[in-house]
Amino acid sequence: MKERIKRLRSLTSRPLGVNVLLQGPQLPLPEAAFVDVCIEERIQVLSFFWGDPTPYVEKAHKAGTKVCDQVGSVSAAKRAQQAGADFIIAQGIEAGGHVAGTVSTMVLVPRVVDSVAPTPVVAAGGIADGRGLAAALALGADAAVLGTRLLATTESNAHEIYKRKILVSSEEETVHTTLFGNGWPNAPHTARYEPPLSKSGWRMRSVAQNNAPTNRSSAK
Repeated sequence: MKERIKRLRSLTSRPLGVNVLLQGPQLPLPEAAFVDVCIEERIQVLSFFWGDPTPYVEKAHKAGTKVCDQVGSVSAAKRAQQAGADFIIAQGIEAGGHVAGTVSTMVLVPRVVDSVAPTPVVAAGGIADGRGLAAALALGADAAVLGTRLLATTESNAHEIYKRKILVSSEEETVHTTLFGNGWPNAPHTARYEPPLSKSGWRMRSVAQNNAPTNRSSAK
C-alpha cells in the first residue's frame, strides 16, 4: 500500500485520498493497519465505507487528515456526523459496484442533506456528467462522486474489452446482485450483464472496480 501511495505521488502534486473498507472481505490484516498507513503517509483524505468509522476519526484528525464516510441511509449518515466526519458521501442504489443501501440517489441525497446539516454532503450513484452534477447540486449536495464513469478513462487499468462493454451498455443492462461475493457475503452490488450463454444463467461483469472486494483499500 505504501508503494501505491508513493507511485501516485510521483504522478501528481494534488491531494490524495484512500478508501478503506471497514467490514469487507477477510484479509490477513485488520482494517486498522490500513488506516495507520494512511495516517503515517499523511494522506489528505481518508474515506470509509461499509462500517462505522468512529474509532478512526479522532486519530486521523490529529494527523491533519480529513475524513469522509460513504453511506446508504440516513441513520448511517447521522452516525458519521456524530463520529466527526468532515463530509459524508450519500450513495444511492444506482451506484455501480457494492451498494450500502436500497434508496435511490434522488430520494437519499436530500434526506441526508437535511439530516446532517451543516456537514457537507457529496452525492454518488448514477452520476456521469454535468447534468448529473447539476441535479445533485439542486438536491442540496455540495459535490458529486463519479465512479463507474471513470472506468473507461486512459488511466484506468480495466481491460480494453471491458471498457468498450461499459461504453456501449445502456441503462437497462445492469442488475443488482450478490453474485460477485468473493469472500464478502451479504454484500449487494450493481453489475453489468450480457445475454445468457446457456440455460444455466447469465454471464455478468462487475461495473465498479473502485469497490472491488479483492482488497480492503484502494488509493485514488
